[in-house]
Amino acid sequence: MREKASDVWLKAATTGSLWASVEIVVGSFLHNLRVPFAGTILAVMGISLMIAFQYKWKDKGLIWRAGMICAIMKSLSPSAVILGPMIGILTEAFLLDFFIRFLGRNPVGFVLGSVAAVLSALIHKVFTIILLYGFNIVQILENMYQYAQKQLRIIGPEPVTLLIYLVVLYLIFGLLAAIIGMLSGKKLGEQNQVLNIDLSITGNKDLMIPGKNQYSLGLLFFHLIALVVGLYFINSMRLVLSFLIILPYLIFVTKKYNRALRRFARPLFWIQLFLILLFAVIFWNEFSIGNFFDSEGLIIGLKMVFRAIIVIMVFSAISVELRNPVVKTVLYRKGFSRFYSSLSLSFSVLPGVIARLAKPGNMILRPVSFLSETILFAEDIFKDFKEQMRKRQPVYIIAGDQREGKTTFLKEVTEKLIRKETKVEGIMAEGLDKDGERIGFQLVNISNGKSIILCSIYPEPGWEKTGKYFFNPDGLEFGRKVLNMISADSIVIIDEIGPLEMKGGGWAASVQRILDTFDNTMIWVVRRNLTEQIIHKFELKNVFILDISRFTPEELVNWIPEEN
Repeated sequence: MREKASDVWLKAATTGSLWASVEIVVGSFLHNLRVPFAGTILAVMGISLMIAFQYKWKDKGLIWRAGMICAIMKSLSPSAVILGPMIGILTEAFLLDFFIRFLGRNPVGFVLGSVAAVLSALIHKVFTIILLYGFNIVQILENMYQYAQKQLRIIGPEPVTLLIYLVVLYLIFGLLAAIIGMLSGKKLGEQNQVLNIDLSITGNKDLMIPGKNQYSLGLLFFHLIALVVGLYFINSMRLVLSFLIILPYLIFVTKKYNRALRRFARPLFWIQLFLILLFAVIFWNEFSIGNFFDSEGLIIGLKMVFRAIIVIMVFSAISVELRNPVVKTVLYRKGFSRFYSSLSLSFSVLPGVIARLAKPGNMILRPVSFLSETILFAEDIFKDFKEQMRKRQPVYIIAGDQREGKTTFLKEVTEKLIRKETKVEGIMAEGLDKDGERIGFQLVNISNGKSIILCSIYPEPGWEKTGKYFFNPDGLEFGRKVLNMISADSIVIIDEIGPLEMKGGGWAASVQRILDTFDNTMIWVVRRNLTEQIIHKFELKNVFILDISRFTPEELVNWIPEEN
């Protein structure tokens, strides 16, 4: 059962990376050409791809898992505001999966699921516009429509009727997505060849280095509260008063998240806000006051512009905080480890997949052939993922300076793991002091408590010097034997990996053997200034760096997946 669940996530990583690639390649193509309904076309393509995959892999829950992978990959794109696309993709995936799961993997399930998913794109657009500008935008648009009818001396359908027409158009888009997906899936069944391609898997490393980016879960919740409170002030207070109250928050966000506010540097954004303000001034009262300027419309327009700026700034700040490494560790616990590992694999293969999909025009002109050809090399991606997953055991690095308490930190971690009846094996280097001076280390076998002198500042015959210490050959051999006897079902602790291992000595060979042979979770102790070098030395792909100045032993124990 565990292998089957793991395979489902790997297949989701495959389909999710393909979906994200389509979003990136075709999305850029459509947006650069300013193609109308670009977002809807992307939804049609993604849904068609997921339906076509149902003819290749019939695993339950594949679609919603692929949607999660694609949404998170989209969230880590350079875009300033990422919540909109994330929510859109997730909604489409869950709706499609829901209908297929309950109506079956058949034309009825595909069509209804596709229609619901594409229709959700329209609902999402409407919700986004109202969130940005408030319900006042609805009245302004309605007044603009009524004015256009008067000027053109025509009687058009009522706004509600227009909305119905738009819904029907999206229903047609949904039906089209289902048809393309089913035709692609059937064509796939007629093609038996498997493409051997070079995906150029990058070995993407996931580094959790709290010291480099100052994230805060508290700030994440603070921004959510700020959004609600800010919109309340705008709606209930005078414009000037609400502006003065919210101004300190806007200054704070501008200073702290200036890189994430790139949307404000786009002239098109300010043109859009200016047009909103202009339309509000002109159309708020539908020319009922007899001139082109309406003071009430001006206030309403300024409030709408102010509201849009606040919403974008808040969501930009939230987008940054969602990259919090702590979010990664939470995902990695209790079953989410497969999700996070699959996500990491998806990022590693993304450049190769994007290169493969480098001709987005084919997707527009030959959608059925494009999708079926794209899915053909999914099997190659899946096989590469399985091989990569075998080498992606998580490595938790406890980082700190000399004499800062790394081993004490590790002792507490080990004791807590043992109390949880977790199997722990490995070696721990305990400091030896004399008159307050560190004179060496003794090496302890964690399994049985046996120990031996590892190194000392005092030379002995046959002991080799590294740094200021002379290393005992018997102590090194003792440590190697412990590491070479590691079992496959334990958490491996190695204290510590440093300059000796960088040169290929010490525990280097034993560590490499464990990395190549097993998939154990490992905990290493490394000096703070050597973490990057150690990661590159052993080509680690799934790394959590915990600086002892910012984390507690209990946090590390809680983050380690319980399945270990």
